[in-house]
Amino acid sequence: MSQLIVSGMGVVSTAGNDLNTFWDTLVNGRVTYGEIEEFKDDTNYRIKIGAKIKDVSWERNIPDNIKKKYGRAGRYAVSAVDSALKEAGIDASSIPKNRTAVIIGTTMGEIQVEEKITQLKCRSGLEQVPKELFSQYRTDNIGAAVQEAFQISGPVYVVPAACAAGNYAIALGKRLIEWNYVDVAIVGGVDVFSRVAFTGFQRLLSLSPDLCRPFDKERKGLVIGEGCGVLVMEKHGWRKHQNYNKFGSILGVGLTSDRYHMTAPHPNGDGAVRSIVQALNEAELSHKQIDYISAHGTGTKANDKVEVKALMKVYEDKNIPPTSSIKSMIGHPMGAASALELIASFLMLKHSVMLPTMNYNKSDPECEIDCVPNKAREKKMRHILSNSFAFGGQVSSIIIGR
Repeated sequence: MSQLIVSGMGVVSTAGNDLNTFWDTLVNGRVTYGEIEEFKDDTNYRIKIGAKIKDVSWERNIPDNIKKKYGRAGRYAVSAVDSALKEAGIDASSIPKNRTAVIIGTTMGEIQVEEKITQLKCRSGLEQVPKELFSQYRTDNIGAAVQEAFQISGPVYVVPAACAAGNYAIALGKRLIEWNYVDVAIVGGVDVFSRVAFTGFQRLLSLSPDLCRPFDKERKGLVIGEGCGVLVMEKHGWRKHQNYNKFGSILGVGLTSDRYHMTAPHPNGDGAVRSIVQALNEAELSHKQIDYISAHGTGTKANDKVEVKALMKVYEDKNIPPTSSIKSMIGHPMGAASALELIASFLMLKHSVMLPTMNYNKSDPECEIDCVPNKAREKKMRHILSNSFAFGGQVSSIIIGR
């Protein structure tokens, strides 16, 4: 038995703010994005589609002092952590404060606070900007918000590894438990919807004008989103009683660098191949023992093609397991993406169902895989590989198991 147990998970997402709603949305293939109200009449934007969280139920479990002191990313994280701890059956007062780590990955940090500061400065001058905003915008506040809300005094990290940040945070949490630095690691990723990210991807010509269509021949780009995903990882046996949730275990991680381009993946999938192989080696598994792959699957021409090319190299051009992308339904929540995808993967293990790639219409000769098109599929699984590839060539793969 693995010494590392995933006992709790929490989400804040366009697909729902609790595990049951999140799963129900995904297993039924519901698309959770559409036209962004604030941009629909703005002529500066060619694309108007994005994934913003409208359900504010996530705010209910956040203390008033945290709401006042921290930005939206920090509040998302606190809400998801609270849900994850409850799911794990851990009372915040009984958590081993000195032996608990908090590790949250992000792409943009508290970017909405920075945007607000800029707007106020341009409108009324710097002297009119409330002083508390200058203390809210720091990215390390995300970890500090969780630390303060739950009175944790173990190591706290915020990992800025772009869209692979969630996986990087999870990998670090795994190491801290294995090195016996901590008994519990609260790990995940978060990002909020921002004008900066929406504008940046517009200028990169990376956004889809309608739907995210991973692996489809007519795919046109990604859909920018937001959210937070958190997992509670425990060293097996630190609790005296064992009657708590056990979603599964993280068996192997692979972290590499493409060392190729700031925004484009290596054309031969170099880093992706190495990260998958690293994860397999650490898990002591053969690629043939992977039952399903949770794809990075952004819906852009380059990323999907390169991801399939990497898988073909690992699998020697044959027998690639079913490989789907939930970004077709929730868009791309950046630093939260890999954490939410790993949570979805654990739920797939639990329910013995593979989630679909929605919006798939036309096969692409360069993406010849079984992408579980448009409908969930019942299948008992034991091992899942989850990939996440980020700007700057930051590449990650994680293998989970029952």
